[in-house]
Amino acid sequence: MDNSAPPVEPDNEDEEAIARFYPPSPPWGENAKLLVVGMAFVLAIVGVYLIRNVLAIVALAALVSFLVAPLIRLGEKHLHIPRGLALLLAYVLVFVGTLTFGALLASSIVQSVIELDPFGLVDEGRIWLLSEADVNGHVVVFGLTVDISAFVDSLQGSVLPGEGDSSAIDAEQILNYLGAGFAGVKTAVGIMTALITSVIITTLVAMYLNADSRRMHKATLVSFPPGYERDGYMMMAEQKSVWRGYLYGQLINSLITGLFVFVVLWAVGLPGAFLMGMIMVVLNMIPTFGPILAAIPGVLAALLSGSTRWPELENYWFALVVIGIYLLVVQLQANIIAPRVMGTAVNLRPAVILIGLMVGFQVGGLLGSLLAVPVIASIRDVGMYLWRKLIDVDPWPDAEPVQIPSDP
Repeated sequence: MDNSAPPVEPDNEDEEAIARFYPPSPPWGENAKLLVVGMAFVLAIVGVYLIRNVLAIVALAALVSFLVAPLIRLGEKHLHIPRGLALLLAYVLVFVGTLTFGALLASSIVQSVIELDPFGLVDEGRIWLLSEADVNGHVVVFGLTVDISAFVDSLQGSVLPGEGDSSAIDAEQILNYLGAGFAGVKTAVGIMTALITSVIITTLVAMYLNADSRRMHKATLVSFPPGYERDGYMMMAEQKSVWRGYLYGQLINSLITGLFVFVVLWAVGLPGAFLMGMIMVVLNMIPTFGPILAAIPGVLAALLSGSTRWPELENYWFALVVIGIYLLVVQLQANIIAPRVMGTAVNLRPAVILIGLMVGFQVGGLLGSLLAVPVIASIRDVGMYLWRKLIDVDPWPDAEPVQIPSDP
């Protein structure tokens, strides 16, 4: 029989007395834990759905912070700059570098577009189609008969600005043109405002992520359950290896591939070779499909404008030469460049990559396609860990004992 005196209720405002009087809460049962996990999972799904329009900015900000992090560590650890100042200098350097590179890039692209003469290409394409079409409106291209009879009348009547009849334009037409012009300016201003706002928000979120990265890293390390510290640290190191290897490797791969495309296309005399190289740099970030999409404008330019170095070469044959160049570039970047700069960062089968790209594009558009491969690789690693724990196998049997660092 318990003869101890009944406890005396402490003062509700005396927090120390409450902490001394009441015992720790009892542990949850298995059913309660499962219920909480299930509710948390459902709430997480609902939360992701509610913030789906913001996820793209958050993902892009996380990507920027991840790419800028090595520059911050360089300033802090090797140049012995305070972390806050290193973060500020890193983003200022990235901002100035982006503006400088963007200005040079824009100037070069404008020159490439002028060299390519898009209006002239359109007119040349129109004239070529009309000259190749027979009386029934059929065009034979590489042995295939294409029916363009539905477009013949519009092609014959279409003229470029400054061509055709120069009769006077009435006031209603002038007002229509002005209205269209103002609407276009309004749309352009709206797009630029939204773009600038998105860039500012993305940059601020990325800076906050970099500023809190050390705190988040330490919080993650101390949150591992007892006995799972090694597993948690090894999984974090594995995920960093996947994302760093893929993102930096894919960036270097795209730059090398785009430079190679520019040099070779310039050597064979394709107008706008620099623009085609930049298109390859951007689209090559998307595995498999990117280089194929990047080849389309180059082949069309070759088919319509021909070569400036081999003017006697027919456009058909020059387009075939350009197709061969792109095929060679795709093979080089897939079998030589990418393995050397990326190593085995993701190590996924081609079929898995193709399916992941389609799913990523469906979910997140271009950004989803860009991040699909490392996301799949991360899910694969987590799945392998869970499977090995289920069959009572050490997830990392060959790993040496490691000392968990305090810094990321």
